[in-house]
Amino acid sequence: MKRHSRLTWAIALLLCPLIPHTSADSDKPSLAPPPKPVNVVVAYYSRTGNTEQMARAVAKGAAPHASVTLKPVAQVTKQDLTAAHAIILGCPTYFANIPGEMKTVIDDWNWKWKVDLTDKIGGTFATAGGPTGGQAHVVVSLLMFMLHNRMIVAGPLYQSETTGSIWAEAGATAITGPKSPAVDENEKDAARRLGRRIALLAQKISQANNGDLQ
Repeated sequence: MKRHSRLTWAIALLLCPLIPHTSADSDKPSLAPPPKPVNVVVAYYSRTGNTEQMARAVAKGAAPHASVTLKPVAQVTKQDLTAAHAIILGCPTYFANIPGEMKTVIDDWNWKWKVDLTDKIGGTFATAGGPTGGQAHVVVSLLMFMLHNRMIVAGPLYQSETTGSIWAEAGATAITGPKSPAVDENEKDAARRLGRRIALLAQKISQANNGDLQ
């Protein structure tokens, strides 16, 4: 019996390295590095401060999921754009169109700076004096600028509390004319949703590409 016991222990010791790790090993911390934070640039043009309020709400929505750079569009640098995983643009509506100051700056990103915006995530927002002031046209025009610069675009998501249905919109907008002079909470909510959606999409693509910008 003693001889059999010793033989059993010898076999067990030889097999120890072949035994799979137990569940206790699963409690050990992973050695994989944490995902790198994505960079989101929120660039805006604002003359009276209303569009800046929307920009700050966009940045607030993105902030839990990304490193956010919030700047007037004229202060955005080539380095900001190059390092960005996502870019969100916003401006007021002048005569149903993009203000000339805004258009000149973003055109120069391509014409003068030659920034490669390929596969960066993009989103847009706009303000206007009335409900049909042209803000939807400005949002789409900014999205077209992004698409023609090879970006991937998206808008804020919504879900019905009654039916559970989910939908998206082209961007976030606000009415800031005499009949609605301030950016209200619903409009800020749309801006926060936009920031969150863009940041989360940038996260997904960055992780799929192992942290590479493209």
